[in-house]
Amino acid sequence: MLLSSAAHAIEVTRGPYLQLAHERGVTIVWRTDQALKQPKVLFQEAGKDGILTCSGDAILRRSMEGESNLHSAPKGSVQYEAKLDGLKPLTTYRYVLYDGADALTEGGLEFRFRTHPRIGVVTPARIWVVGDSGTGELHQRMVNKAMLSYTENSSRPLDFYLHVGDMAYGQGTDDQFQKKFFEPYEETLRNTVCWGSLGNHEGKTSNGGTGIGPFFDAYVCPTAGEAGGVPSGQESFYSFDYGDIHLICLNSYDIDRSPQGEMAQWLVRDLAATQARWIIGFWHHPPYTKGTHDSDKEVELIEMRKYIMPILEAGGVDLVLCGHSHIYERSMLIDGAYATPTSAEGVILDDRDGDPDGDGPYRKSGVVTPHNGTVAVVTGHGGALGRNAKGISPIMRSIVLDHGSTILDVDGDTLVGTMLDLKGKERDRFSIVKEGVVNHQVMTDPWTPTEKTQERTGAGVLGSPKTIAAAKEARKAGMKNIGKLMPEGSKPIIPAGAVWDYLAGGDGPETEMWTQLGFDAREEEWKSGKAGFGYGDGDDQTVLKDMRNQYSVIFIRREFVIPQGSDPKKLGLLINYDDGFVLHVNGRELLSKGVTRGKGGKVANHEASGADYFPLTEFSDAFRVGKNVIALEGHNVSKSSSDLSLDPVLMIEP
Repeated sequence: MLLSSAAHAIEVTRGPYLQLAHERGVTIVWRTDQALKQPKVLFQEAGKDGILTCSGDAILRRSMEGESNLHSAPKGSVQYEAKLDGLKPLTTYRYVLYDGADALTEGGLEFRFRTHPRIGVVTPARIWVVGDSGTGELHQRMVNKAMLSYTENSSRPLDFYLHVGDMAYGQGTDDQFQKKFFEPYEETLRNTVCWGSLGNHEGKTSNGGTGIGPFFDAYVCPTAGEAGGVPSGQESFYSFDYGDIHLICLNSYDIDRSPQGEMAQWLVRDLAATQARWIIGFWHHPPYTKGTHDSDKEVELIEMRKYIMPILEAGGVDLVLCGHSHIYERSMLIDGAYATPTSAEGVILDDRDGDPDGDGPYRKSGVVTPHNGTVAVVTGHGGALGRNAKGISPIMRSIVLDHGSTILDVDGDTLVGTMLDLKGKERDRFSIVKEGVVNHQVMTDPWTPTEKTQERTGAGVLGSPKTIAAAKEARKAGMKNIGKLMPEGSKPIIPAGAVWDYLAGGDGPETEMWTQLGFDAREEEWKSGKAGFGYGDGDDQTVLKDMRNQYSVIFIRREFVIPQGSDPKKLGLLINYDDGFVLHVNGRELLSKGVTRGKGGKVANHEASGADYFPLTEFSDAFRVGKNVIALEGHNVSKSSSDLSLDPVLMIEP
């Protein structure tokens, strides 16, 4: 029996985690804060006697120096990549890390791996798919917990995990990978391989063309067909097999997407070579979305639809999985939707809901057949979430604006996809059944999604019940609270003329994270300026010269500290404003003056004729001693208004 008691001065700072599983082995990766003398992995088949060892040249050592160097890491760090090979297919093993005779990890049941089944052998698979999760915040943890509870309650663990990109906001640095990917998913990664695709945020520090950067330090991807598929020669795009499922990871961000490019040419060869029953593609930028991104306007999305989707559908792809757009969208069964703008005309093969308990599953031929129908899923809601959608994609059957992830269960001729929200509730379910011969006819008058198709339930989503309720209460508070005289002796916590981060120019914040601690305004390319903000009346320190006739809302935020011993009930907002404002504190909408949201929403006219003082006593539970964030929306009555003012000061009464 494999036992250990970890008691070692050297610290394991990352992992251990699993990578590049195949039918004969797996790679185990970990980092330490200093070099090990004799790194090794002891492992044994679950329930069997006999201990095996991986050591010596089978373990690649990587640091900031040497041939196999890391792009970036804390000083003194060493990364170890142990390649275990020659094992039994579809077999569970337990493992422990050692430095010589000293155990670095405990020998608990969570430290395990299972090799893949033999390629081509029909084997049930459960796959977790998550995208745009790398916030490091509460919602990311809730989505992960919901998945863990779901798999535990169904007594069916994950077989592997696909990440469709943006796992480490906002620059994909080594430190952000550590805090926003490895730490939140530590328990899952110990025993479940995550196959990753490069997102645009990872791409800010990692380069898909060279294969250098924190993304490529974190992942060990197949380049030589080690896990099935045609060798790609680089980690930026690759394929692998799990039984009778062939999975293809593409780079939609920073390499040539054209049909003549290396990736597309490899894709043609890879699809021609596979004998799998199921073909699943995954990458970051979706070919179809109207969530926080618009696939009819952004070049990466257009090119993946125009150049890559025809190759995939000619190769018989069944399912494509993407992120980038912070929403859940799932299409009908489609084929040939390559035009810009995307249209439902001539591309819908089956417009039913695809739910096995509803209209019934989508049906395809039992063997891979070109242009036999594809389901496209956007699952970019694993941590980030959009406040609003840019429209309705005409090919979508399910649209949910809430945090969540997607679980795929594949068993023989049936694939079932389930969208699980952050509370563990099933929000969408679809199925594809592949049997016999199915010849589809393009539908001439397919079902059409509308605004009512959207389920707007997520925190901060415009139109969601919670957002509507919060806005209603803030509006009531604004109507009730009339500016008062500020008590003598009040002192500023955020003084007049303080520097704030601000967003102006017409596009609002993509998510509600801007109202919360942890939001990095610099990474999100916000500007900074001194209060007050505005134009047209000659008293603004940060003048918005381009605002008139262009946009009507500005967003500002500032983090601040409430000193120990202070009473949050004595806080107050001193503000000169024209025409309306909305106050948020630590993610909560508290006070709205002159702003009515929703359809028919409007802003009341209010002239800035001196600062008004609003005691915040009734909102004291929104504040905490220590670090806080205050965020304000400044609204103009119209784009053509002659002026705007937003000049806040946070005070504390004596």
